[in-house]
Amino acid sequence: MFRTLRSKLLLFFILIAFVPMTAVGVISYTSQKQEMTQSVERSLAIQSYSVNLEMKRFMEERLADAAFLAQNPVLMDPESSTLDIRDQLYSFMGVHDLYVDIILLDENGIVVSDTETEVLNQDLSEREWYQEALNGHTVVSDLYVSPLLDKPVMVVASPIYNMNQEIIGVVSPTFDVETLYSQLGDYTEEQQEAGWGGYTFLLNSEGEVAFHPDPEKVLNVNYFQEKQISENHIEKKIEDGELASVVDGEVHYFNRIDPFPGFVHDWYVGVSVEEDELYSPLNSLLIRYLIFFSLVFPVLTYAVYRLSDFLVRPVSQLVESTKRVAAGNRDSQEYVYAYEEVNDLNTTFDEMTRQLEERESSHKKAALVLETTDNGVFAFDRKTKRITVFNRMCEEMFSQDKNDVIGMELDELIGQSPAFKSVVESSGLLELKDEEQVRSEYEIECKCGGQERTLFLSLSTLPTPEDETVEDEMLVVFYDLTEKRKMERELIRSEKLKVVGEMSAGFAHEIKNPLTTIKGFIQLFYEQNGHVKENYYQLVIEEIDRVNNIMNDLLNIANPNPEEKKAEINIDQMLEDILALYSSHIYKNHIDLETFFHGSLPVVEMDANKLKQVFINLIQNGIEAMPDGGRMNIRTTVEDETDNSSHVIIQVEDTGVGMDKETIEKLGTPFFTTKKTGTGLGLTTSYRVIEEVDGALNVSSEQGKGTAFTIYLPAKPAVKGSRTSADKAEK
Repeated sequence: MFRTLRSKLLLFFILIAFVPMTAVGVISYTSQKQEMTQSVERSLAIQSYSVNLEMKRFMEERLADAAFLAQNPVLMDPESSTLDIRDQLYSFMGVHDLYVDIILLDENGIVVSDTETEVLNQDLSEREWYQEALNGHTVVSDLYVSPLLDKPVMVVASPIYNMNQEIIGVVSPTFDVETLYSQLGDYTEEQQEAGWGGYTFLLNSEGEVAFHPDPEKVLNVNYFQEKQISENHIEKKIEDGELASVVDGEVHYFNRIDPFPGFVHDWYVGVSVEEDELYSPLNSLLIRYLIFFSLVFPVLTYAVYRLSDFLVRPVSQLVESTKRVAAGNRDSQEYVYAYEEVNDLNTTFDEMTRQLEERESSHKKAALVLETTDNGVFAFDRKTKRITVFNRMCEEMFSQDKNDVIGMELDELIGQSPAFKSVVESSGLLELKDEEQVRSEYEIECKCGGQERTLFLSLSTLPTPEDETVEDEMLVVFYDLTEKRKMERELIRSEKLKVVGEMSAGFAHEIKNPLTTIKGFIQLFYEQNGHVKENYYQLVIEEIDRVNNIMNDLLNIANPNPEEKKAEINIDQMLEDILALYSSHIYKNHIDLETFFHGSLPVVEMDANKLKQVFINLIQNGIEAMPDGGRMNIRTTVEDETDNSSHVIIQVEDTGVGMDKETIEKLGTPFFTTKKTGTGLGLTTSYRVIEEVDGALNVSSEQGKGTAFTIYLPAKPAVKGSRTSADKAEK
């Protein structure tokens, strides 16, 4: 229903006519209701206020009557007889016929005289009204049911003073509340005569009904419980000047009665009006509006139907043309030219069809490139882990058919293809997929088809077609570098052998000098029959050690397959350990050492012994460059290049003799040294160790000012949840 354009237009045009008419009716109805409600509130407020004034006047008269009676000379005279007192009480009741009983109590609360209730000699000292009167106040009690009269009554009490202004007793007239009810009933009759159809009632703060047109409810019904409202609700409505509540089809308006001395509870006067009678004019207005709408609506519907047909017919024809294009029939199309907008739409549709054909052609080319490239390409949804792209190279590498893999979950393919599992585990792909954005390139070693392979991986996240800011897919592009790396290793080996050949001449020259010295001393030993100085033996041993060191350094350089024990290294900790070993040499040479360690360097993975030898060579060279003392600074920092790639930088700086430009250019050349006892292989070894891990060793120096060696070591690619070298050392 309402899925077609015709039905939607029909509904729309009906609504734009129906809604304003409805809005006008609602606004008119609401304004009439608001105006009538305000009029009712004013009327009810006036009536409740009048009842409040009448209650106040009535109670003030009762208090005045009690105070007047308490000033009777006979009652004030302690010597008056009981008969005289009773005569005065009856005389007062004769004048004021609304009182049904009067009692006189002494200062101890004992009834010493009464008229009707026969409570003579009873102790009423615990009554609240008596206690208030004994404190010098003229009070009136709350409404209660008298057990003697068996009907609701109210008691007025006033203290009696003697000539010395001492309280000698309390006089308490009891009046029939029917008089009060009669007055309130008159107001109810006035409401009904005015056409409101309501009534007036009283209740206290506990919710007990004190007056109601129905006598059965007086002191027998709790208004709060019956109407499910509270005193706070009434108080808030009184403060806001609003209708207190609308319950059981009645509108209630409340007003608080001013408190009187002796009242335990607050009293409220309520005025009630039948809601149906109150709003009957509004109901008549609503019926008139409904009749008007029922006449206008059919006419409007027919007019809208004709208009929708005029608008929809050319659009329907365009829909048919679209279906033909979708089915592959792109011959000349037929359109209905009705109005300018739809004419533009037809022209735009032709242009869109042309662009769609061009885009399909471009997509076919892109798909062809993806399938024919030598790079393996696959992609998967990071939320569902379902594979969305899987090209021909991936089919060959992982021995899986593309049609079976597309739509398969990543975990399922890992279980089916050991080669794919090896690539995923080696690349840390599952850990990286939850990163917000991934842009990373690095090499991995994995096992595919039973062979060890070296792959170069490029990881990146792809935006969704719906929202380019949301990157929900991960793209993995890899290239097989196995053969290339083999060729590089062979080339490096050839270069090393070439260097060894070039070094042979230097090696022969270097080793010839100590061998000549050794030969000369042996001949000397022979000529002297072994009687030679002891220091000659030491010289021979030193020359033999020198030959041994030269041979070891040469073997380290020429060894094409050195055994490496790679480990994650804490650079800062390694430097601290080395400096601890050289602390005595540094102190002895009067060198001031200052370190600037980063403290939380990323992990570096390589042979710890080789790296340690590099640091020892540089620190030893720095110490030897400052024979007369100086300053040595050692720093470690991090250089970030990409989101997942960084370099650890170590700098060893001294204020020694420095080097000239020619010397700097020859650094790292085998057997080149400026030291008298050096082999010239220390820095050569250091350069080789750093280059093997794709690092760099740079030097800057100036004669007379010092030298600074700077090492750049690639950090291990960070994986989600990995720790820095400082974290590992701390743990």
